[in-house]
Amino acid sequence: MEASEELRAALGSIVPEKFDSLPDIGLYMDQLIDYLSRTPATLRQEGGLTGAMVNNYIKSGLLPRVSGKRYSREHIADLSMIARLKQVLSVSDTGVLLGFTREDDAEGYYDHFCDCLRAAAEELSGELKGSAESIQSLALELALESYVKKVACEYLIGVLLEQKAE
Repeated sequence: MEASEELRAALGSIVPEKFDSLPDIGLYMDQLIDYLSRTPATLRQEGGLTGAMVNNYIKSGLLPRVSGKRYSREHIADLSMIARLKQVLSVSDTGVLLGFTREDDAEGYYDHFCDCLRAAAEELSGELKGSAESIQSLALELALESYVKKVACEYLIGVLLEQKAE
């Protein structure tokens, strides 16, 4: 199997489950880490979520404090989004985007997040189908598209911050 076909097959594995499918009982830290590792944010093996990372997200205000020692469905949803967004955004920009989830409908925002991620993965899979580009050319093209989209995203986050300040 060629690299682009393997990539197409693997892209579906980075999309987390919808909110209603997340565990509705509180999870302890080790259970939380184990659960979230089943749908990795990246296709590389290194860099999985750790307890120290979760604690740092709480300390920075990116993730709400837990009640007792159990993490809720909302924590799981937030951590799923954080794990993916931190791949391309700073912690502060991630916080701006996630801040809107707590102001509005957390479940709806998370499901929208999953839908957008699934659509992006499917769109890329379609573009890769039958691609004859070399791995190097394809990787460069994807990196440059990511860069341009990141710049646009950072600009829009700036606009959101300005609107919020008004």
